[in-house]
Order: sequence, then C-alpha cells, then structure tokens
Amino acid sequence: MINALIQNGDQTAVLNLPSNPFSLLYDLSQIGIRSRLRDIPINDDEDSTIQVKLFANSDIGSSLAVLFKPSHSLEDANLCAHMVENARPEILEELEQHIIHGQYFSPQAVMEDIKAMTEELISVTVNYYCPLQIHMTDEEYGDWYEVDNGYGVAHEEAIRELVKREQERDLHNMADYFDGSESAKSKLVCAVWDVQEVGGELYGVIHTGLREAFSPAEEKEWIDELIGQAADGFGEGLEQREIKTDDGDIYVSFWHSGNDYFMENEMDFQQRMSDNLGFEEQQIGGI
Repeated sequence: MINALIQNGDQTAVLNLPSNPFSLLYDLSQIGIRSRLRDIPINDDEDSTIQVKLFANSDIGSSLAVLFKPSHSLEDANLCAHMVENARPEILEELEQHIIHGQYFSPQAVMEDIKAMTEELISVTVNYYCPLQIHMTDEEYGDWYEVDNGYGVAHEEAIRELVKREQERDLHNMADYFDGSESAKSKLVCAVWDVQEVGGELYGVIHTGLREAFSPAEEKEWIDELIGQAADGFGEGLEQREIKTDDGDIYVSFWHSGNDYFMENEMDFQQRMSDNLGFEEQQIGGI
C-alpha cells in the first residue's frame, strides 16, 4: 500500500507498509538502524540522520502518504496502512473514497474514522469471562508459584494496562485470527481482552462486538477460539510479561489446566456467580 524509502548515511532500504513490526525492525537493523519504529519520524530532510520518504503506486496509497508529517513516526505509518488495508469489507469502499477525495487531514483522522465506522457495524456486544491465574517469582531463588487472586485485585489497573499493551503489540484485532465457520465469521466484528473485578475476584473478560447474535453452535466455535487464544495465542504471550509489585514480579494468565477452568458468556457467568456466591443480577449488570 505504502513504500518507505529509508536512508541511513550511505545505506538505504525500501520497506513495504504495512508489515509485521518485527520484520521492519530486522530490515532496519540491516542498514544500521536500531531505533524503535515510534522513534523514527517521517522526515526526508537532508540534515536528518535517518531520512524517511513515503511513496506509493496507487491512488489510495499516494493519498495516504501525503498525510504524514515529521511529527508522525514510522510506527504511525505502518499502523495506519494496516488499518486501511484490513478494514472491514462493509466499510472499505466508502473509506477508500474518503481517502482519495482528500476528506482526511491527518492519519489519526483516518484511523479514528475506521474505528467509528467499524463500531457502527456492531449491534450486539457479548462479554465472555474466564478465571485468571496469577503467579509470582521468588527474587532470591527464582521459583515460580501461584498466588491468591487478591494480587490481581490489588493490581487491577496495572494488569489492565499490560493486557492493553500486549494487544497493541499485534497489529491485528484478536477477531482477525478466528477461523470458524463463514456464518460465525460474518457476524464477528471485534474482540477486546480486558479484566474486571466481580465479587472481590479479578476475572478475564473478552468484549466481543457482533453484527448479530451468534447461534449456539457459532458461539461454541467462538468460545473454543477464545480458549485456544488464552492457552496458546494471546494469553501465552501475556503470561510471560512481568508486572512489577512491591512483593515481586507477578504474571497473569487467562488460562489454566485445572478442571475448574471455564470460558463462558455473561449469562452463564452470572448464573455461576449466583450459584456459587449468591450474587444478584445487578452486580454483574451494566458490563
């Protein structure tokens, strides 16, 4: 969609955007650049140590490229190109017309409009809950052991921020990985991982935006996908990221192998909480 001509001294590279950030970092390292993408401005001034010039071979790419100024970074350009290239089919034609006819004055405006147009597709939001497992490392011996969920409640905001950052590391929305039936995929718009305190415990929650409600069979497909992501995908990467606390580093997992593990929609979760703890409906309502 967009090409980035990078010059570092007498070395040059041409990068194709969008691309996996790790691939971009590798390509940059080959010409001696080891800066983060967010620290590389779109600036082709001859006095710049690193010069970046954007160009494209399509009307859409060219119209996007001119929106980037030195105040924007290579990370901004890669993210914006990714969001345009992967926009939902339902909004793509309108989005492309807006871009070509110069209706945007910044890449941020493009990305905000994509988010707004995508959210308009959502008519149903369903939350799926799962237990969290929290481990801590012993600073002296390096042992790894499970700790009480109270550590999760005490550090809820730090955990939420980590979950948010971990999703931002991947350009794709978690819904993009869903390999279910065509009917289920056509209904799924987005999925955002989060945490929420319920009844004094911290739980994992996946906010799922849908065009229309899943059928029971489609919902089972989606729950199976979420369990897989919790165990081997998103969750596997997340549980390797430490959170600093006064007592030591804690690690949070959205999955465990015990018989008491579950991944269920809010109605079933509400029933579980009611059965186990005598909760009233309003205590989980408003999610």
